[in-house]
Amino acid sequence: MKDYDSKNNRSTLDDEEELTVKQVTDGLNKLDQWNSVSTPNLQWFQQHVEVEKKRIRKKQWKDLLAFIFVAILVLSTVIAVVYRQPILFLYFQLLGIILLPLALYKPRKKVSNE
Repeated sequence: MKDYDSKNNRSTLDDEEELTVKQVTDGLNKLDQWNSVSTPNLQWFQQHVEVEKKRIRKKQWKDLLAFIFVAILVLSTVIAVVYRQPILFLYFQLLGIILLPLALYKPRKKVSNE
């Protein structure tokens, strides 16, 4: 009796699984019909790659020029301070040493064991 019930139960599960697979497959086929997938041609990709390369190159030059400008500004300020007011330079150094740990401190999130 139990053997018959387990076989009947398995066939019911198999039928439900087949129905679910069929429904999922039908749904995916409908999605494919609604949104047709087409790959763009190679020239379109190459054109976008070239545009992106130019944009990145332009941004890198802009960043490099900004870095050079800030470096020259900082160096000229340091040189001017050292030669005009050496004590002011020492104060800046001391202030930098004091503020360095605060600048490097990064609070870390604690992970709970739950």
